[in-house]
Amino acid sequence: MIGIVIMTILALVLSIILVILDQKTSKKTPVEIFLEYLPGYNCGTCGYAGCSGMAEALTKDKEAYKKCRLLKGEKLEELEKLLNN
Repeated sequence: MIGIVIMTILALVLSIILVILDQKTSKKTPVEIFLEYLPGYNCGTCGYAGCSGMAEALTKDKEAYKKCRLLKGEKLEELEKLLNN
């Protein structure tokens, strides 16, 4: 019985360590980064299928974000800073 408890605790600790290491070493793709700044409504008013389509377009054309009518305020400023660097 004690062996099962020890193995369970060991598995829990190792899984927590693996999750932390994965988060620190994983790199986001440009599309994932752009998606963080877009509004996330997936409305299609920009002419793309949704925010993921817009994010893909931003990898090719840095001016594509101007088509998004819902992108305003702080997110717009942050995205412009990101694209201008």
